[in-house]
Amino acid sequence: MFESFESRLEITGWLTAETAVHIGAGRSTELVGTDLPVVRDARGLPYIPGSSFKGVLRSRLESMLRAVADGRDSRRFACNPTAEDEWCVTNEEAKGLKEEVRKLEAAARDHALTDRLVAKTCPVCCTFGSPWLASPLVLSDLPVDEELWAGQFQVRNGVAIDRDTETAEDGKLYDYEVVPPGARFRLRLLLDNAQPWQYGMLFAGLKMFEDATAPVGGGRSRGLGWMRLKREQTRLFSLDGKRGADRAAAICSFLAGDGFVAVSEQVIAGWLADFRGKLGAMALQGGA
Repeated sequence: MFESFESRLEITGWLTAETAVHIGAGRSTELVGTDLPVVRDARGLPYIPGSSFKGVLRSRLESMLRAVADGRDSRRFACNPTAEDEWCVTNEEAKGLKEEVRKLEAAARDHALTDRLVAKTCPVCCTFGSPWLASPLVLSDLPVDEELWAGQFQVRNGVAIDRDTETAEDGKLYDYEVVPPGARFRLRLLLDNAQPWQYGMLFAGLKMFEDATAPVGGGRSRGLGWMRLKREQTRLFSLDGKRGADRAAAICSFLAGDGFVAVSEQVIAGWLADFRGKLGAMALQGGA
């Protein structure tokens, strides 16, 4: 998948908090401070870990694809990465695939194994990564926009409720820190060597953030974490159709930071159609 660089999709934009947001740094060990602080960078500024955003994006897409499975073997549509026996390719299945290609020449063995793994890997793992395939999706941490950041966190109180009396339990009061509404964070996302349906799946997931229907962080049942994405720039670099000197010139342009083409909403609509076609084909084939 990564033997040769063929394309890169780059998306940039802003993720703005419509409600307060809490992405925790664990329980505080400070003598004076809130019980549950938010994550901060080395300068004390809040940020959204790329893993937090990517995790929400992945889980929402997994839920969508499992709905297409409609009770059939969901591993082929969107596996469960937290349970080994529910992976799209388990350890035992991977051993079997390695045995299948063992007798091939060394030069062909790696390609053959990769092809077999990709064929059995669910669409989500193909894009977000699995124990057998590296992810072509790269998402950096989302730093806060310092021009809009007022430098003030909010502290809110919480209390554990006794399930029998439905009243506050003694000694169970705590507080937690939040980033206030209005803060916005810089998003930069890269997707290398992807197929059109993978572009479509990515934009289908991002649409949930554009509609502010995919909250981020903790305390979501309390109304925290609602954020809205506004895409700023979407551009694509591709070597598709380029040969010889043209291909070399394109690579030189890429290394110089050029060669990207702005992606229109019409092109994105075509990618979304490719993703819908992928889902339809999988539904007819039972996920194969």
